[in-house]
Amino acid sequence: MPQLDKRVQTAVLGDSITHGGGAISYSPASLEYSYTTYLDFPCLNLGRSGDTSTTTKERFDIDVLPLHPLNLLVLTGSNSLRAPEFSPQDIINDLEEIKRKCRSHDIRPIFMTLMPINPGNIKYAFHTDTDPQWRMKLTQVNSWIRQQDYYIDLEPYFYDQAGQQMDTGFAIDGLHPDIRGKMLMGEIINMNKKLFR
Repeated sequence: MPQLDKRVQTAVLGDSITHGGGAISYSPASLEYSYTTYLDFPCLNLGRSGDTSTTTKERFDIDVLPLHPLNLLVLTGSNSLRAPEFSPQDIINDLEEIKRKCRSHDIRPIFMTLMPINPGNIKYAFHTDTDPQWRMKLTQVNSWIRQQDYYIDLEPYFYDQAGQQMDTGFAIDGLHPDIRGKMLMGEIINMNKKLFR
């Protein structure tokens, strides 16, 4: 597989939260809805809307390996939280495989914890139900992420006042952080630059 002569310093991999967009009707073309806009270092966005943890894993060889980034920020699994056919272990297994692929190609994987979701807002925006076990899945997946060598903890910053689900002030559709949320994501990542090589 062909690779670039010079390695990309940092790339980001994930689903629509990485790809961009928000506030229900704004697409990834609206760069203010991309958290990468608020990073104070250059990076390449390899997000793809609609990804589950499994489809992110499956496209790794095609989308990531030719670029051979030194650092890979990974945020995927939110769509898997919503889907009852995914268990926490399924998501963890996908993340384990992404980690294995990174390490076998001298890429540093930096995992980001999944953020809470808001099933009521998701239902209103997308007319789809959320797996009632999503909180349990979130807890188990994020527990695994926090055991990794390199991780950034997004989860605690995005809860509503009751500490139960995504604050509507960050994501009106219950899933995709809007501008305020994307700015906060960028700020948190910028505070963790020591993790990057």
